[in-house]
Amino acid sequence: MTMQKRRKAGDPEITRVRRLLGRRDGRELRLDPGFQSHEGLWEIVKRLPTDFQPYGKRKRNGRPDCSGNCRWFHKLAGARGKDWGVCANAKSPRAGLLTFEHQGCPQYEWDARSDYLETAQGKIALQRYHEAEDYFRSWRRSHELVAKQQRKTSR
Repeated sequence: MTMQKRRKAGDPEITRVRRLLGRRDGRELRLDPGFQSHEGLWEIVKRLPTDFQPYGKRKRNGRPDCSGNCRWFHKLAGARGKDWGVCANAKSPRAGLLTFEHQGCPQYEWDARSDYLETAQGKIALQRYHEAEDYFRSWRRSHELVAKQQRKTSR
């Protein structure tokens, strides 16, 4: 069984691969969620004619984009979720594509769920939620005290 030689940072092959990929160092090759840079995402995003200008050919004309609470725009996890997401609308030309929040598409739909807590039903639901949370917190505190007392008596 032979062991492969570990490549060093100055290895010409590694340098060539990094140059081909447009990367400066090995840290940028990691694929951890949220690690990709804003500029790196711009390199891979697909631009379509249906995107708003300057990303595509469509004029904005006061229409909202994905950042305007589109129900189909799912934000990326991590820091990039502030600006980037994926469109989940099957009718959209951006369906399943990485999307910058201001690219927009003709199939924008307002997410009515965002206003739910302002409705009468939403206020009742929120009140019930807070009551249940308060009950759960008091239950957990009482059980933590019981467990603490049991640990003391078992010593």
